[in-house]
Amino acid sequence: MTGPRHGRHDWLGLTPEVERFGPILVDRIVGALGEPEGDLGEERIRALIRTGDAAAWLAYLAALTALVERGRAAGVAEAERGILAGILRDQYRLAPGVLRLAPEDEARSSQIEEMLRTP
Repeated sequence: MTGPRHGRHDWLGLTPEVERFGPILVDRIVGALGEPEGDLGEERIRALIRTGDAAAWLAYLAALTALVERGRAAGVAEAERGILAGILRDQYRLAPGVLRLAPEDEARSSQIEEMLRTP
């Protein structure tokens, strides 16, 4: 959700790495896991940018965090997981400047930090 002094679309100002590199990394991790493609790719990002809001963006980051964790648990796509985890870390670090993070978002941020410390 947006912060008390922030606008509804301020979340769009977060770094663009998720939009740019996310779909490629998602495809590689999902492929290595042998999972169905799902809805974490480019179409979802486009839809979020067109019609989404801060809550939808945070839900998307949560889904990506879960994907990175599944890849970590399975021991697959280490390079891709590391890159995506780094991008997510940046999103979670910058988000409080434009969003109000819920406790579960802060927990995911800590989870990403831990994943990057112990691949």
